Amino acid sequence: MNFTQTIAVRCDDPQALVQLLADWDSAQADSDIMGYMGTHLLADQEDPGRYLIVAEFGVVDPDVAAAEEAQRNNDRPETRAWAGRLRELIDGEPTYGHYDELYRTGF
Repeated sequence: MNFTQTIAVRCDDPQALVQLLADWDSAQADSDIMGYMGTHLLADQEDPGRYLIVAEFGVVDPDVAAAEEAQRNNDRPETRAWAGRLRELIDGEPTYGHYDELYRTGF
């Protein structure tokens, strides 16, 4: 079962958020980052300045749940440094959500 973490933030500079995510992906491209499948950034149409970061994780080792892979990723020094940079860009505190995937449309 895949796992998704959401991070809801308020920010005046969406391009800085895009760059932060792109830098993360670039830096991690050659790393084994515990089931990390990627992120996307959503802009709230009804609440300008509100954004949702969606990070997805999958199962790499059948004996380790995707949610556990995500937690291992969160415990990495690189991830903690990234979270610090995120806090510098946003207004207030981020709000986190944690979801197990029950269904996904195939593409």
